[in-house]
Amino acid sequence: MMNRDPGGNTHVDVPTRRGPALMRHSYDQCVRCGKATAWGKSVCKDCNPAGLPEPSPSQYHATVFITVLVALVALVVLAMLLH
Repeated sequence: MMNRDPGGNTHVDVPTRRGPALMRHSYDQCVRCGKATAWGKSVCKDCNPAGLPEPSPSQYHATVFITVLVALVALVVLAMLLH
């Protein structure tokens, strides 16, 4: 639930086993300019004015995984050629 404290700051009550916990900074940062964005958004409206869809986290992880895999294969091939 979104709430505002007396100072006007927005925070979120997150249910936990011990009771609600406060998330005072419930926002992400834009990956391009660093501005605060809505939770779960990676690009702000200024950097993505057309509202194009953002890549999912699994796409980022797959890209890193494939890059590491290709690097390992390249090292193995290089080791076999130099041996």
